[in-house]
Amino acid sequence: MESLAVDYLVIGGGIAGFQAVLSLLPHGTVMLVSKGPLSSGSSYFAQGGLALPWGFSSDDIESHVQDTILAGAGLCDADSVRTLVCGAEDAFENLLRLGVPFDRDKNGKFRTTREAAHSRPRIVHAGGDRTGALILKTLAEAAFRQPHFRFLSPYQLYQFRKSSDGTIGGAYFLGERDSDLLEIRAKAVILGTGGAGSLFYRSTNPRFQRGDGVSIAYRAGCEIERMAFYQFHPTVLDLPGTQPFLLTEAMRGEGAYLLDSKGDRFMSKYHPDGELAPRDVVARALWFELHSDKHQQITLSVEHLPKGFVRKRFPQVYGHLRELGIDLETTPVPIRPAAHFQMGGIRTDMDGRTSIRGLWAIGEVASIRVHGANRLASNSLLEALVMGRRIVRSVVSETPETFLPKSSASEGKKVEEMSLPEFQGEESWSALKTMLWESAGIVRTIKKVQQGLGWINEHLEGRTAPVHGSRFAYANGLLTSRLILEDILTAPVTGANYVLFGPDAYLVESDRI
Repeated sequence: MESLAVDYLVIGGGIAGFQAVLSLLPHGTVMLVSKGPLSSGSSYFAQGGLALPWGFSSDDIESHVQDTILAGAGLCDADSVRTLVCGAEDAFENLLRLGVPFDRDKNGKFRTTREAAHSRPRIVHAGGDRTGALILKTLAEAAFRQPHFRFLSPYQLYQFRKSSDGTIGGAYFLGERDSDLLEIRAKAVILGTGGAGSLFYRSTNPRFQRGDGVSIAYRAGCEIERMAFYQFHPTVLDLPGTQPFLLTEAMRGEGAYLLDSKGDRFMSKYHPDGELAPRDVVARALWFELHSDKHQQITLSVEHLPKGFVRKRFPQVYGHLRELGIDLETTPVPIRPAAHFQMGGIRTDMDGRTSIRGLWAIGEVASIRVHGANRLASNSLLEALVMGRRIVRSVVSETPETFLPKSSASEGKKVEEMSLPEFQGEESWSALKTMLWESAGIVRTIKKVQQGLGWINEHLEGRTAPVHGSRFAYANGLLTSRLILEDILTAPVTGANYVLFGPDAYLVESDRI
């Protein structure tokens, strides 16, 4: 087994991970390990923008804080929200110094837009609807220019290395071949592996966002919380034979309508803010509309907006639909919700510390109690950037001066075996995704959750065998799904955890994909 050593090990190649890399490089050597190329994570596909308390006055900050708390449906930690929002200005100025090309008007002023549940325009964007990709590209280019930075891919996190007192001092990874087990010793480990949206039948997430970070941290003894609160994005392309494709919320911020099969707007029945209601409200509204009539189809329409505006403002969305033969400016687009964002995860404080010494977690994999039961639109990139900067003080001050010794041959042999479930390739993944969609989807019932848990417990049973990457990934997916379902049974029924009881439950219990 090959063994490497580095001061700081960052796992996950998204915006949170690369922001952490840049923050830590002045203090030592940094290695970032990714399961795939930079374009394989959720950060790359983030369209909408970066929410900021625009103006940065005390009133602007308070407005952003209150919007976040209101959208969070009663479960946000107010102090954490305020800490996040107050870190926005420094994070934004850092991006400007690095050269992120945020969109500006002809007078050089930054263009801002409004999105759902925001009381005012405060979202800045880059490349129209390519904000995530351009921020990630800028951060990554800055990191690759540094001599003390190293990037490894494709390597899959397998488990953490622990000292005798339980402190984490590195991790083991699987290479492209199952026999390629790599040990990386580090003084501190920063986990930024993202969410688990691809465990659901319909998802906006890249294929491999399957909750690996949460499941591996759970096995290591980390406290996991609020997994019941999974956000479903309302406006995702729904065309037979095509992959789900996110139609950014910023489109509704710019005036797009949601229409039923008759061509009528309907959101005012569900919320006074109509199309700009919080995401959980809009997703549920679509669910009920689609279940009220099996022939119902919901579309997103921008036909009423000025000709040429959408093409310029949302070039990525417009171009993708054009490739599918759809002219967005003249044709309403069929949509249906899909799993989008994990609001729970590994519990941390506002410096990214987990419940295990030596391990920090940032970004979507972490739970800092900012998003509550429903994340405010475009706060995810803000979280990744602010937390990627905030961790530095605690990481640098709390890391040991020496590394753990290399693993012995006997330790390596022990690492190379674990209990793994039976795995039938895509057939197994398809069954898991269908089960989780039906049991932990937009609208839930206790009966469906219990059925889902029974299914998972049956399939989790395995046998001890040499490590196998595909079976290991499936085991992670099963465990993360179990954590989601178990939390639904005890979590408050609010926001994204919408549970039907009594006679209404038949709507869900008779639901099939």
